[in-house]
Amino acid sequence: MIILGIHDGHDASASLMIKGKIVAANQEERFSRLKGDYGLPLKAIRCCLKQGNISINNVDEIAVASHTLNPVLLYIKRNANFTVSDWVKEQEEYWYKVFYLKKKKINYYKIFKNRFKKLDKYYDFKNLLNLYNDRDLIKKFKEIRLECISKNLNFPKNKIRFYTHEFCHIYYSYYFYPERKNGIAITSEGIGDFSNGSVGTIKNNEYKLNSYTRKNHLGHIYQYITLLLGMKPNQHEYKTMGLAPYASRYEIDKIYPFLDEVLRIKNLNITFKKKPKDLYFYFKKIFHGARFDGIAGAVQKFIELKLQEWFLNCKKELKLNRFYFSGGVAQNIKAAMFLNNSKNLGKVIVPPAAGDSTLSIGACYHSMHLKNLEKKNKDKLKISPIKNMYLGYKNNPKDIEDYIYKHKLDKKFKIIKNYKPERVAKIISKGMIIGRCCGSMEFGLRALGNRSILADPRKFETIAKINHKIKKRDFWMPFTPSVLFEDRNKFYKNHKNLNAKFMSMAFETTEFGRKNLKAAIHPADFTIRPQTVKREDNKSYYDLIKSFKNITKVGALLNTSLNLHGMPIALNHVDALYILFNSDLDAMVFDKIIVMKKKL
Repeated sequence: MIILGIHDGHDASASLMIKGKIVAANQEERFSRLKGDYGLPLKAIRCCLKQGNISINNVDEIAVASHTLNPVLLYIKRNANFTVSDWVKEQEEYWYKVFYLKKKKINYYKIFKNRFKKLDKYYDFKNLLNLYNDRDLIKKFKEIRLECISKNLNFPKNKIRFYTHEFCHIYYSYYFYPERKNGIAITSEGIGDFSNGSVGTIKNNEYKLNSYTRKNHLGHIYQYITLLLGMKPNQHEYKTMGLAPYASRYEIDKIYPFLDEVLRIKNLNITFKKKPKDLYFYFKKIFHGARFDGIAGAVQKFIELKLQEWFLNCKKELKLNRFYFSGGVAQNIKAAMFLNNSKNLGKVIVPPAAGDSTLSIGACYHSMHLKNLEKKNKDKLKISPIKNMYLGYKNNPKDIEDYIYKHKLDKKFKIIKNYKPERVAKIISKGMIIGRCCGSMEFGLRALGNRSILADPRKFETIAKINHKIKKRDFWMPFTPSVLFEDRNKFYKNHKNLNAKFMSMAFETTEFGRKNLKAAIHPADFTIRPQTVKREDNKSYYDLIKSFKNITKVGALLNTSLNLHGMPIALNHVDALYILFNSDLDAMVFDKIIVMKKKL
């Protein structure tokens, strides 16, 4: 059984499952170079097929995540194309008129017509751009998507199936890890096919939906407050989360009550306590004159406490104390840490990249789950967990050598061939900052060593250098470490033995961790979002960290994604060398070659 999973909304992606195992997964943004790209992910699909060494004719089914997508937003690639000014424009010229002036038939598309160069080029949008929220048009768009996928991939329509958005999240969170026990599956996000919050149970591999709502606005509140802080919604919520620990209790307590009065827990879900006309203008008025850090701290506290109350309520009513948490809100790692630190809650399991980018994987799992329900016990197919996220495009060393020769890089750079990991470890230990573009690309939000910027985690001054001269990002944002699996307990406290391979969980640090990871933990609250590395998962990266430990006695490296601010993570050697040429990185490490800047 071969299944090709497709997600064509924002953060579009493709995944390939063969005999119940995910063998490839790619995000379209890595190929198009448009962060958060939308639409039919043709380049990602082709890469997945190439990785699996199959043609589209070998595929038994195409599993498409989500029945409903808004054609207007997809056409203009809203989340990918919008600047902060565009988001404000949307609020002022569309939503304000809808909520406050009661104008119901404003042409949303006309507000942004001719604003963007990168528009969707695959789907047929004829007669679909006049209204923003028309359910009949959204239903019609599903038929257009089906037609387009079939035509562009030369694949029969009767072998293309659409799967419910929320359930793709749920089956991804359940099947990702090997430990699959009875528990409560919870989604919380901006919007899915039928909800923005759902609660169900998984018992003996069977899922039952217990409750859902469209009033669970945890994600929207965090999104609009991110915008009010001058940052991009649906991309920069992590910046709000990173800013929150700097706030004093005094500033948080001034703002928190205004958030707390909006939502409440009712039975198995979240609904309004006090419903404002809208969320953006409501909070804009209330927060006028408030400190920016206090706002960030208050909304983080609000998310944590509301989730805790919600999860405890679900535990009480459903008599289960294990949680599978997914959707955009689940990507708030500090909230997940808060939940796992709650004494009365069992394990809260969050898979990596729990938002929409992994819907293509979830669609594959959803498809296999349904097929197994139709089979007798002895005929059921094994559904494999995902051991690592190195599921993407793989470098070809010859391409790199040819590029270096063609562009005569040896005239401008020091070229080191057939190096050993000790050589790279020594470079890092001397305070230099390198990029690493090796092996298969990671899927998801986090760089896990193969498309990473690496540095000495002991040197606090490294933070400023990377932030200002390389990543060009906000000064308050923390970095994270990759640590040897066997040394993990030296650096942080993991009381519930949560999987920390993917930088999707946060923990409190130990005294040793605070001392030796000064540049790779949060400077304000000393929390850590680690990647533990086993040799069996990534031999060359493990050997590099081990070599660094042999020199420094610290089995960890500072690890941040290999990209410039606002750009997707590097795909290949061309992207990696562009970053080297346009930043203060000292070197770029490939599988067999180091390209190093010559000292003046």
